[in-house]
Amino acid sequence: MSFITRPIVELRPLPAMLANTGAIEWSRFLDRPVINSTCFDCDAAVAGKTVLITGAAGSIGSALARRLMDAPVDTLLLLDCSLPGLQALCRKYVERLAKSPRVEFLQTDILSEGELQDTFLKHRPQIVFHTAALKHLAALERAPVNAIKTNVLGTLRLLELVDSSDVECFVNISTDKAVNPISILGVSKRIAELLVLSMESSGARMVSLRLGNVLGSSGSVVPLFLRSLQNNQPLKITDPQASRYFVTMDEAVSLLLASLAVSDNSLLLPAMGAPRRIGDLAAFLLNEFQCVFPDKSLTVTGLRDGEKRAEQLLYQHEYLGAGPVPHLRRILNSRVPDRDEFAENVGRLLELIVEGGTTGLIEALSRIVPEFTASPALQSYLR
Repeated sequence: MSFITRPIVELRPLPAMLANTGAIEWSRFLDRPVINSTCFDCDAAVAGKTVLITGAAGSIGSALARRLMDAPVDTLLLLDCSLPGLQALCRKYVERLAKSPRVEFLQTDILSEGELQDTFLKHRPQIVFHTAALKHLAALERAPVNAIKTNVLGTLRLLELVDSSDVECFVNISTDKAVNPISILGVSKRIAELLVLSMESSGARMVSLRLGNVLGSSGSVVPLFLRSLQNNQPLKITDPQASRYFVTMDEAVSLLLASLAVSDNSLLLPAMGAPRRIGDLAAFLLNEFQCVFPDKSLTVTGLRDGEKRAEQLLYQHEYLGAGPVPHLRRILNSRVPDRDEFAENVGRLLELIVEGGTTGLIEALSRIVPEFTASPALQSYLR
């Protein structure tokens, strides 16, 4: 449901920092200390290495790229299918007026198997951060084939190249939406987690990092709230009582780098504190920019298909163990029990997807992730 509200009253012009969510003091909203990587020497872990970032023009990928531009990396490979995004990163690199690290901007889709193979053969990356993904939850409920192609097939192609190369560590970004998924985004990211866990690479350490919502990432609620504030409009909220686990963009980058501290294949979970309500996030931002918060200054739209009221961090069979650094825990008992059956089920799913078919898609996904529950929107789309 939705209802008409009167506009938010603005007390002062909103500053230019609205475009920069990193300028907001998020620790006051999170009500916990901000995570940093001071307990792990990230620079030493990447020193002299060739580092590849997939999805380098995306929110997390570009933040990681900017961080590594100031690290003692030998060569930084920034791979993305978006030319404008890569051009924006190139401008950031040029503005530094520094000659190191050497940076290669690679306009490549992770589904382009030949181009990916050429990248690995030519540049021989030693560390791979896999941030490329389709992640817009509601839209993907009506684009399941594209989601599975990018999030599952794209990840598999990368893993196959990692397995036959000199990569030392592969770090995959996952999401809490992969736990008991009710969306295509969630189930595709869970399959990607299982793919990483199922790899028996001869040398590379294979890691997945299960993050909550990243504050300020593209398509997330914070940029939408800030745009509404900038335009003096009510904030659109799906459900004020809905809760999410949050990390800042800087924390996400620190966590990715800290993941390099693992010594073996791992599924990791950061210490993100207690979940925070979306309504509290709206109130925090209104207060942050000194906006009046009159009664009924929000437009409540209701949860969209594929969205949960509360996210979960662990499956019922999973539990936490000690991690490589204090703010990262290892998720245990999340292994693939039968690798042959898993590979067969993934193969059937990808055959269906490559052929462009959708009949039997929900069943194919459920064979791999039995906990998956398809949303009404997906069931309707596939009808």
